[in-house]
Amino acid sequence: MNLLAIAQALEGNLEGDGSLTITRVSEIHSAHTGEISFIANPKYRKFSETTKASALIVSTDLDIDFPNLIRMDDPYAGMVKALYLLNHKPRVPKAGVHTTAVVASSARIAPTAEIGPYVVIGREAVIGDSTIIESHTTIGDGTRIGSDCWIHPNVSVYDRMLMGNHVEIHSGAVIGSDGFGFAPTPEGIFKIPQTGRVVIHDHVEIGAGCAIDRGTIGDTEIGESTKLDNQVHIAHNVKLGKGCLITAQVAIAGSTILGDNVQMGGQSGVIGHVHVGNRVSIATRGGVTRDVPDGEIVGGFPARSHKEFLKRDAYISKIPDLVNRIKNLEIRLKEPENE
Repeated sequence: MNLLAIAQALEGNLEGDGSLTITRVSEIHSAHTGEISFIANPKYRKFSETTKASALIVSTDLDIDFPNLIRMDDPYAGMVKALYLLNHKPRVPKAGVHTTAVVASSARIAPTAEIGPYVVIGREAVIGDSTIIESHTTIGDGTRIGSDCWIHPNVSVYDRMLMGNHVEIHSGAVIGSDGFGFAPTPEGIFKIPQTGRVVIHDHVEIGAGCAIDRGTIGDTEIGESTKLDNQVHIAHNVKLGKGCLITAQVAIAGSTILGDNVQMGGQSGVIGHVHVGNRVSIATRGGVTRDVPDGEIVGGFPARSHKEFLKRDAYISKIPDLVNRIKNLEIRLKEPENE
């Protein structure tokens, strides 16, 4: 695309040669001629003196001397749009079922869907329009997958799962495994049957290596537009709201409910049977052990107000100095006795 067309698509203000041909978006320190980069943080302005990029996306008020600029209020958002324009190549389904796929005769596959090599699709499963099922993925009996979904290689989807439209699941994810339901008895440990489903709503993305357990009786639910990073564990009967962002190695225990637009930092967790409100943020490695009201920011273990967490952390950092002061006071108190 030429630079003028990019500026118009980004709704930015062009400074420089609009006829310049741009091929892709690159990082500012590794860009080449014919590529565009961006400066979202002013500390990266120094790279504008050495970059080979032909154009930069920058903030409206950034003081910079560069021949070709697109100025925007939010250059990071501009970079994301530019990635879609120049770098992103949509995966177009190649309609048809691969000859090595094993598909039950009672399964219903949309004519526009792509079923890759060595895929297994169980009895009475349904695959919607333009959905891609990549190699070595297993779709269980009675599972229903909507339209425009993309299931990457080596995904396991158990029986009777329900998936909406525009869902993407990355390699190694397991959808519908049994929840950790066991009852100790005098005769031994008794396994509680896990008979529910996993229901995944529209526009959900599930990262590589995630495990989402089916409900014990009811359903485990992943709300619309929620995004899971790699290696996230969602236990049985958990319900995630809309637009949640769950980062790597998070664990959410059984029957916990998260509201809409909850954000969880890496390696954080929530114990079972807890309600986390809307727009809550849980800091990295935070451990939630009680209900959290709407809009709270919590951190630490057990999780508490982020301000309180930072205050306690600051106090803890002063402990070595306090210990030394106490030792000095003890020495001074003993001095009269020595005299």
